[in-house]
Amino acid sequence: MSNFVDIRLEHVFDITIFFGADRTVFGPLPGGDRQGYTPPIGGTIRGPRLNGEVVPHSGADYATVRTDGVVEVKTHYLLKADDGTLIYINNMGYLVPATPGQAAVNEQGLTQPAYFRFTPYFKVPEGPHDWLSRTCIVGAGERRTDPDHSFFRFYALR
Repeated sequence: MSNFVDIRLEHVFDITIFFGADRTVFGPLPGGDRQGYTPPIGGTIRGPRLNGEVVPHSGADYATVRTDGVVEVKTHYLLKADDGTLIYINNMGYLVPATPGQAAVNEQGLTQPAYFRFTPYFKVPEGPHDWLSRTCIVGAGERRTDPDHSFFRFYALR
């Protein structure tokens, strides 16, 4: 078999996203799900392939909280690279709460989800960052506090 179907991961960047006090969850909606809305108030991007910031109040996480407790992550917001390029990110995935006995705790002592994985899609102008619009990228997340934020690590599939 050829190596065209082999996949390896390349760490490309990390995003730290800060949230304010305006987290909202409402419902139940028809079918029992609840709808979430959480806008980012800022953040940083650091890594070997991209550096910059999260543009404050440029979008939100419009998560669906299902009746089984799984959160369908659906984020839309803007990133700004260090060179000023604006990058739109649409990040979709799943956050699965940990069950008793399954919960892992991070170095802050905060219980983490059992599964927090996603796939982002990007819209970016032609130029040094347009590789984002033609590369499959996957990521994993971790909840953190003090202040309220999430840490995301992103990998390009090679």
